Amino acid sequence: MTIRVLDILNFSNRRNPQADSGVQLKKELISAILRNRDDFFFYILIPSELHATFESEFKGKNVCLIPVNSLSRQQGGAFHFDVSEITSRLDFKKVDVDLLFVNQPELTAPLLDLFNKVHFFDVHSFGYIHWMDWKRSDNVKNRWNQPANLSILTSILLSAVTGCNSQYGKARILKEAAAAQTNGRFTTKTIIFPFRTQKYAGFKSLVEIHMANLWKRRKDFRLLLTNPSDYDYIKNYSQRFPFVEVCRLDRKDYLETLWKADIVVGCHNGSNQWSLAAVEAIAAECVPLLNQSSFFPEMILAATPKYDRRALAQKYFYYRGTFTQKLEALLDKLEDEKLQVKVLAKRFRRFYNWDNRVADWIHCFELADAAAQEITSRSKAIGDIEAMLDSKGKCTKESILQHLEWHPKSRQISWTKYRKYLRKRAVEDSKSPVVAFSPKRKSRRVPRGPG
Repeated sequence: MTIRVLDILNFSNRRNPQADSGVQLKKELISAILRNRDDFFFYILIPSELHATFESEFKGKNVCLIPVNSLSRQQGGAFHFDVSEITSRLDFKKVDVDLLFVNQPELTAPLLDLFNKVHFFDVHSFGYIHWMDWKRSDNVKNRWNQPANLSILTSILLSAVTGCNSQYGKARILKEAAAAQTNGRFTTKTIIFPFRTQKYAGFKSLVEIHMANLWKRRKDFRLLLTNPSDYDYIKNYSQRFPFVEVCRLDRKDYLETLWKADIVVGCHNGSNQWSLAAVEAIAAECVPLLNQSSFFPEMILAATPKYDRRALAQKYFYYRGTFTQKLEALLDKLEDEKLQVKVLAKRFRRFYNWDNRVADWIHCFELADAAAQEITSRSKAIGDIEAMLDSKGKCTKESILQHLEWHPKSRQISWTKYRKYLRKRAVEDSKSPVVAFSPKRKSRRVPRGPG
C-alpha cells in the first residue's frame, strides 16, 4: 500500500547546503526508508536555484524533486510558500499526497489548510521538531520569541504524529507549552567543533575564554572549526586565536576529518534537542567532551549498557566550571582514551545505524497515515471505479477523476477516503510520481484431485 509523502526541504544556509545537518538527515532518512520499504514515494519541494545541487543528493525512482521559488536561505521567521505555485507544480489531477512530513513546523497549519480546506483532501501531518527558541521571558526583547514558539506548539496540536529526538527536548517543549499556557591522526592533538558556531549556544565563551585560557598553559592542541553555516564572523578566528583553524569541507572531506580528529567538544546550552554532528563524530572514534546540561547524556547513554553509564558520564560530560579540567584530563591521557573510545564508537555505529532506527520513523509515518479514514460503505462511485479498473486494467488518478466528473467540493466525501479504499484493494505503482492503479490479480484455485 503506497504512502506518498510531501516534504519541504529545510536548511539553514544556501552557501553550503551539502554541509547542513538538516539536508543530511532527510537524505539519509529517505534512503534508509527506501532500502527497507519500496512502497514509499517522496515529493520534495526544493529551491529552484539549488536544483542541480540537490539532484545529486536525492536519487531514486521513489523520489521526485519539485523546484519552487521559495527562499533559498531560511532565516528566523522566513517561512512561507506560494500557494498558487505549489498547486500548479503538484497538479492534483495526477499527483496524490497521503502525508505531510514537516521539519519546519510553522508551515504545518497553512499546508493543512491548503490540502484539506482548499482542495478537500484528508491529509495529515507528521511533524518533526528539532529546535525551539527558549529564553528567559523577563524582558521585552526576549518575549518576541513567543510567536514562533506558539506556531510550533500549534503544529504539534495539528499533527497526527510529532517526532522529537530526546526526552530532554520533549520536556522543554512541554514546559514551553505550560508557560504559554587512531590511525592517521595528527601529531598535534586535534579538537573538533563540528557544529554551527552560534553565539547563543555558548560557542564564543568556549573559544574566547575557556580554550584561550587553556592555550596559555599548554600548546599541544588545535581547535578545528568546520563552520558548516559559513558564518563570516568566524573566518577571522584563525588570526585572533593561534590554536584555531577554520575550514570549509565537502561531505567526503568532512567525514575524513572526523576520523582524523581526536576529541569532539560540544557546548549546546539547551536550545537544540539533538546533534547529528555529535553522533557522527563519536561514531568516527572522536573522544567526546559534551555539556552535561543538555541532551548529550541521553544521546550517549542510550547506546551504552547500564553497567558502563556511570563511568562514561564522569569522563565525557562537563558542567561549565569543569570544562577545562576535564579537557586537560583527556589531553593528558589521549592515547589511552583513543583506544577506549573505540568501544563506544562501535556501539554508536550499531545503535544509530539507519537500518536499526528507521523502523521507528516508518512507524510514525504509518501512524500519521492511519489518521485518515477509509470510506466505510460501498457506493455508486466505488462501483464505477472498480468497473473502470476491471475493464481498462490500469487507470491514472486523472482518468478516474474525469470518469467520475470529480472536482474539489463537488462531493460530500473527500477523495482521500476513495484513495485509501483503492490503496488497499488495488495495486499502485509506488515508483511513479503519477498516481495510477491496477486491479489486483486474483489467485487461481488449483482443483483438488481425487482422494
